[in-house]
Amino acid sequence: MSSTDYSWDEQTRADAGRLWAGGAATALVAAGVALVGVLVLHRVLQAPVISPGGLRQSADYAMVAFPIAAALVTLIATGLLHLLMATTPSASQFFTWIASLAMVLVVLQVFLGNEKLLTQVETAAFYLLIGVAIISPLLGVSRTAVRHHRHQAYREGNPAGHRQEPWTYR
Repeated sequence: MSSTDYSWDEQTRADAGRLWAGGAATALVAAGVALVGVLVLHRVLQAPVISPGGLRQSADYAMVAFPIAAALVTLIATGLLHLLMATTPSASQFFTWIASLAMVLVVLQVFLGNEKLLTQVETAAFYLLIGVAIISPLLGVSRTAVRHHRHQAYREGNPAGHRQEPWTYR
């Protein structure tokens, strides 16, 4: 039998359990990056963190709010990725574009306020780091959370020795 006797229809589906487990792990990483970023900005650089709305945040508030927000944004991004994987060809490519554009909007919003340029740059770098900590692992998860299903169909004609009628069990 030659390899041309059959056609293989390969379908891919998102493995939801693996995808969401990876999303949860990424949420923990993003929350950790946000916490470390707040500590570095406040304790090491003595710089305030500017919220996306343009308000300065106290260190205590920022140490709680930013990690929680980063984790929630990661879970929302995981949901978007799951939707794209279920409905869209080249889902990871579209996810990268959508998530990157959202990250750029958040980073650019920092520069709309009246803070010092150095404070704006520090906060923008902080948001950029959180965005990369979300997007990069989720892209890796999207590559590993795929199930491949193969369906075999006969081509026209009957390959030697193969029956076309369904098998009966007796």
